Amino acid sequence: MRSLPNGARLIVKRNPSNRILAVHCFFRVGAYFERKEENGITNFVCHAILKGTKTRTALEIAETMEAIGGEIDAAASEDFAEVSTISTVEDQDVALDVLSDVITNPTFPPDEVEKERTVILAAIRQQDDSSFQYTYRHFRALLYEGHPYAMSVLGTSQTVRAITPAQIAAFHRDNFAASDMLVVVVGDVDADRMAAKLGRAFAGLPARHKERLSVSVQFRPRLRTKVLNKEIEQAFVILGFTTDRATSSDYVPLKVAGSILGTGASVSSRLFVRLRDRRGLAYAVGSSMPPASDKTHFFAYIGTKPESVDEAREGLLEVVRGLAAEPIPDEELERAKNHLIGQFRIAHQRNSNQAHFLGIYEMVGLGARFDEQYPELLKKVTADQVRAVAKKYLMGPPTVAILRPPQKEKK
Repeated sequence: MRSLPNGARLIVKRNPSNRILAVHCFFRVGAYFERKEENGITNFVCHAILKGTKTRTALEIAETMEAIGGEIDAAASEDFAEVSTISTVEDQDVALDVLSDVITNPTFPPDEVEKERTVILAAIRQQDDSSFQYTYRHFRALLYEGHPYAMSVLGTSQTVRAITPAQIAAFHRDNFAASDMLVVVVGDVDADRMAAKLGRAFAGLPARHKERLSVSVQFRPRLRTKVLNKEIEQAFVILGFTTDRATSSDYVPLKVAGSILGTGASVSSRLFVRLRDRRGLAYAVGSSMPPASDKTHFFAYIGTKPESVDEAREGLLEVVRGLAAEPIPDEELERAKNHLIGQFRIAHQRNSNQAHFLGIYEMVGLGARFDEQYPELLKKVTADQVRAVAKKYLMGPPTVAILRPPQKEKK
């Protein structure tokens, strides 16, 4: 871990087990930092940044990476934007040249911007066609009402249609700067040599620093429910609670709590066994808690028959709240922890995924070394800690979003 001459931070993890090189560049910009009228602009920039530079067209960017069997990608989230390449170690100079070119010299050609606008609008429509994504978007908007996390990373159809190429160029100029940049490299490379190459590659990236406002809303625990009606055959229920920042000492015990309940839709989890196996209420069931630099949230979901919505909602809440009071047998606790550790190790098989996780943990404040510590921290979690965080965060009034077909009027 060190700094580049332009002020960007650098993390290099040497992996001599293969000849694949992953380079991920993270920037402190995302939906959390967007103005409401420009919601979705970070994602739009990430789409458009690969569509032309001062020296390459979109086709030339794609063909150059294709010629070395590599990949280049860009994506946005709530808390950061990420531009990355995968190549062989032998082709690192080509990959770094393209990566620095798209980050430092994008031109955002108007015709390419319009193509990407069409792609994003299609993604928004596609999201609306997914019962889970549609319900979850409305759940987040309700849960985080008045907070930046209420906004979608994709934006809305209205905001995406209104964003201009000039706004995209200005947003990139103001936010993709060395002062807010983290570079993560994973591969069989020497850290000193890689630092020197990256220093040269990004020498032209401005080191400006843009003052950012951090907004944290004090959420009041009050029952809030929203019912959504769509012409669908099945119903979907999501309920959840705000918790704390990923840097909180409660984060790891909450991850274990989620695993006991149903993270990854485990077939041995409480939600799966009690609501799907025993009561036949669910076609899909589970829970999740995404990491975030500001207050994150814990949620549980169930897909069910329209006529079973009320029973499914009550069952979901009963199982979630039961975690605070019911015994947690040693076998159940160990199974939940081992499930998380197994998922974590499987997700780290590729160098690109390793770079991604190192960057995420650094960007949300946990620090890159959390990537090494996480499995051991999971092993140390006790049943009393799980019950304590469940009592602290999961016993208040939940926020609930329900998607169901329109109810027919009785004659």
